[in-house]
Amino acid sequence: MTGLTFKQTSIAVLLVWLGFSSNVFSQSANSGRDAFDFLKISPIARAVGVGGAYSAIGDDIGSIYYNPAGLASLLTSEVNITYLSLYQNINFESFSFAYPVAETFPGLGGTVAVGVNLLQPGSLARTNDSGVTVNGNATFSSGDQVFTLAYAKAFGSSLHMGFAVNMIQQQVDTVSTSLFDVNVGMVVLPPFDGMRIGVSLQNIGAQESGFNLPFNLNGGISYRRYELFSEQDDGALTAEVTLPLQPIEDPVGIKVGGEYNFKWVGNRITVRAGYEFLNSSLSGIGLALGAGYGFDLSGAVLFLDYAYAPADIFGISNRISLATKF
Repeated sequence: MTGLTFKQTSIAVLLVWLGFSSNVFSQSANSGRDAFDFLKISPIARAVGVGGAYSAIGDDIGSIYYNPAGLASLLTSEVNITYLSLYQNINFESFSFAYPVAETFPGLGGTVAVGVNLLQPGSLARTNDSGVTVNGNATFSSGDQVFTLAYAKAFGSSLHMGFAVNMIQQQVDTVSTSLFDVNVGMVVLPPFDGMRIGVSLQNIGAQESGFNLPFNLNGGISYRRYELFSEQDDGALTAEVTLPLQPIEDPVGIKVGGEYNFKWVGNRITVRAGYEFLNSSLSGIGLALGAGYGFDLSGAVLFLDYAYAPADIFGISNRISLATKF
């Protein structure tokens, strides 16, 4: 199959998928709200900058939260730290670490990763059913946490597969609950240079806990072209569809985005943009913009990424991610 034919075929498959998803799921009625809404907060600035269309383009530590198969692309250890300030002093913090184990365990290979996401609303005033403060200035605390363990491996040169196990906890005052779920995914690298196709399932098994977590199928395609305008740059486009397999409140999601990198000795600057659509009429809900800067620091490469999302799940958000490869 020639490169042109494969490209045409891939585009046709994506268009059919978009049409199918819009027709099949656009009639889904909203029967309630998902539990654990904080799971919809995207913890990686790079992913937010491309509109959340990360299942295919993700090839770094951020893949642990979007498509764990992307972790198989890592060649070095990576650490990511993200801070997000939301309204009313609510803070969201994320830490993740990935380690390729081929040198330590040659027979195993692949990449192991761990992640921690914390949503910290801080202290809240204790009130009665009428909203009146009780016991003077009494307060209580609450918080949400997700702890993730993931593994991914390459099978040949064209297939990456991975999974992530999540322990989700939510606590309000003296009441708390926890559950486990699993994300699985794969990335296909077709014989067309620069193209990646990603598929992932999110929150498998959570429905058995009695909570309505968003159980989604994500499918995406990305294409990266090197030497766009010079020998020192590259650019990528990505698109993704999210199908709610158990629709609670979310219609079909369609996300598109892109990024452009310009590199010089020991440095890299990046600009990103993305947009997320919802429902069959493609009414826009989410413009996202991002930028990043990377530099070599004594053998360790540092990346500082920023993303602005004016229509996030909890309102306007500004994310800052610091990542390093070593």
